[in-house]
Amino acid sequence: MTISTNSPLHHLPNAVTLARMAAGVFGAYCLAVSVSGDVQGSDLIWGAVAAVIYILAALSDWLDGWLAEILDARSALGALLDPLADKVLVGGYLIAFLTVPSWSEWLLVPVALIVGRDLLVTILRFTRPSTATLKVTKAAKAKTAFTMSVIAAPFALVTVDLATPINLAPEAWFVYWAVGIWFAAFLSAWTAVPYVRGAMGRG
Repeated sequence: MTISTNSPLHHLPNAVTLARMAAGVFGAYCLAVSVSGDVQGSDLIWGAVAAVIYILAALSDWLDGWLAEILDARSALGALLDPLADKVLVGGYLIAFLTVPSWSEWLLVPVALIVGRDLLVTILRFTRPSTATLKVTKAAKAKTAFTMSVIAAPFALVTVDLATPINLAPEAWFVYWAVGIWFAAFLSAWTAVPYVRGAMGRG
């Protein structure tokens, strides 16, 4: 399906991408507010809003690509905005998790690695946008998918805990989840190498 560049539909994929970026900021704010006190009352509502926003935003990562394909609306701007929106979504929620009491000492280093890597790659991509080796790699896409899944885990666990009388032993699952965040940090550092090599002309 080919549409005119003047048609509003041509800009729909980028609009979805920009919405994901905005959702990352607002959703992270909702999450930070929800963990400012006990998970009850308004805090629970803020947490639920943060979870819904995150799920919809994560799904939009597939939606904008699908729309760009069926509308034949792929563009250089979209290629730049799509990974940036992913980084805002992931980075925003990870930073919000640092506001959870007692979590920051476990998560500060891996979150700093993930956010720092994403910032570095974004700078390289925007300063060297025409370099083919700075296109999103399959490994980087897999890393993003894994990180997004790890971020979603606490929302799923809280939902299950609220819906069932089963004791999920939060201390135990937090350890496994923190290991997942550290592994995501390792993947982030590893997948940054091709971008750095590409920027240096060694791709």
